[in-house]
Amino acid sequence: MKNIKISLIIIAILLAGTNAFAQKKGGNAHNEWGIGIRLGDPSGITVKKYFGANSLEFSLGRSHTWYNDRYYDDYYHDYYDDYDKFKTISDPIGFQCHYLFQKPINRIGNERVGGLDWYYGFGGQIITQSYYIYYKDGDREKFTDLDLGADGVIGLEYRFKNSPISMFLDLTLMMEVYDDPFYFWTNGGIGVRYNF
Repeated sequence: MKNIKISLIIIAILLAGTNAFAQKKGGNAHNEWGIGIRLGDPSGITVKKYFGANSLEFSLGRSHTWYNDRYYDDYYHDYYDDYDKFKTISDPIGFQCHYLFQKPINRIGNERVGGLDWYYGFGGQIITQSYYIYYKDGDREKFTDLDLGADGVIGLEYRFKNSPISMFLDLTLMMEVYDDPFYFWTNGGIGVRYNF
């Protein structure tokens, strides 16, 4: 719960800074917000602030969606010769923050396309989870894993004409900076937002 509160405070500070920057630049008709649901890694809520041709996106939710306990078995089996199994205590929580450069796609082949953007950007993420290691001698030990990473992201976003709804698909490559530097892994997600 403490990690979620810290993440929400960080989001509020970043959003306030982004809004001030957009107003200083004079803003335009594309200044708007989007809030919605994201499925993938992390699975949860997504908030996006558009300003000019760029945007700032935040995602908060359950991480390690595809791995769960197997992630720790695969990752730590080389470090512990005497463990029997892992058991998670809490769901893994992930928070991502990405600065994105939006680029419109006007044509696909000979067909005109409206409302479709591709985007790329950079940012970071924090992932945390608590778990037990059960040893073969019957003892157990509690660990809290905290990963801090630098991200590169690429994606597609489609805005429906005359509608506040948009859909997106993205892929992120994360390089851990803290806990296991230079360990690479991927995240991906699909989702929908209401823009206002």
